[in-house]
Amino acid sequence: MRIAIALVLLIDLAIRATSLTAHYTKTGVVPFNPIELSFWKSGYFSLFQFNDSYGFALMLFIATALIYLFLLAGCKTKLVSFLAWFMLTSLQNRNTLILQGGDDLLRLILFWGMFLPWGNFYSVDATKPKKKTTLSVATLAYILLLFSVYFFTGLLKDSPEWNSEGTALHYALSLDQMTWPLGKMLLPHSTLLKYLTVFIRWFEMLIPFLLFIPFKNAYFRLIFILCITTLHLAICSTLYVGLFYLIGITTLIGLLPSSIMNRFDKLIHRKEVHTKHIHHNKSFLAKLSTNYYFNVILNSFLSFCLALCMIWNISTINGSGLAVSDRFNGFGYALRFNQSWGMFAPTVFKDDGWYIFLGITKDSLKIDLNRNGAKIDYAKPTNILALIKDDRWRKYQENYLFTYNAFIRPYYCNYLLSNWNKIHPDKEITSLKIIYMKEVSVLPNQKQTIKPDTLCVCK
Repeated sequence: MRIAIALVLLIDLAIRATSLTAHYTKTGVVPFNPIELSFWKSGYFSLFQFNDSYGFALMLFIATALIYLFLLAGCKTKLVSFLAWFMLTSLQNRNTLILQGGDDLLRLILFWGMFLPWGNFYSVDATKPKKKTTLSVATLAYILLLFSVYFFTGLLKDSPEWNSEGTALHYALSLDQMTWPLGKMLLPHSTLLKYLTVFIRWFEMLIPFLLFIPFKNAYFRLIFILCITTLHLAICSTLYVGLFYLIGITTLIGLLPSSIMNRFDKLIHRKEVHTKHIHHNKSFLAKLSTNYYFNVILNSFLSFCLALCMIWNISTINGSGLAVSDRFNGFGYALRFNQSWGMFAPTVFKDDGWYIFLGITKDSLKIDLNRNGAKIDYAKPTNILALIKDDRWRKYQENYLFTYNAFIRPYYCNYLLSNWNKIHPDKEITSLKIIYMKEVSVLPNQKQTIKPDTLCVCK
């Protein structure tokens, strides 16, 4: 799991790096100050708050990549796990407008990974044979995290769309900005989608309980892994969800029983590492980890963190009557325990559509920057997904629509205008209008209308 998570982190960082200027600098789509003023919670932190320049952001990206590589190799795993969590959290806090549920899961798995023995095997740190099973507060927290992701996402789907109406999947697969061709092929089968809608909700709520069956636990864990992997593969083959499916699948690896891993060892011809007995002084961290009083304090701290995470999850349920106390909010936000697994819940986003970036050249020619400077055309594109660079941009453009985020609109408009003129000096524009062609999702046999909505104008 450590190796797989490190690879996902590197992929995620590489994708983010392609929009480094846009998403992480003062000349991008949102400088740091507006993020801090409007989206930060008490306790949030980010190294990006010290400097908002391209050079500083690039330096942090390089440092983060090196830390992820050390995690991949399992070198100084405890320390590097902390640094990886710290850098990822710092990165996520810099621009919360591009985050999705998978980011919460990745961040939380790294937090609990600091206290898991995931450097015992397949690592530089594995210098002597280790136990292949472990039980601790951290392993319980890891299991409860996976339980929470799927149980609460099912529980939060409490709207009629997911229950009596059974229309949620139809609405989800109607989103042109998210749906792959396979998803479009399912749209005409309304009866099948209705049954699948109800099934998926109950599937998500009930399958996680397989983790706690006390007899033949390894067997039921394998069933859980297969079921959740199938769910993620079904989602990613029909909907564009970025790295969420990869994060979801890789976080399951730690549940694999020893018998499976023993077979894997034989397959790759791995041998136990035996080192000669050498007398040397234990490091400070090694001495500390064997100290009884330190372990009591650590486990008490982790138990408190685990309780706080569970309360946070329960508080997201309507009518639960449970909430994190104000005195602990700052602590929870500082460690970024705030989480909500409401994927497509309680209802499905319906304001579908596509963007037109209407630029006017010095020759009064109207072009669409979103279509590489082609002549302006208000007709619906055949492939809206092709207009979206990646899932980070998709999420940003989704957040851009909301009226409570209207203050960020000029930043995006000015970024697009200046960036276009920098790259296309021969086709320079003097003004830009950001238009969203809103196409609200409807049920079968209902008429769908398209309404242009001007979100911002800049010169």
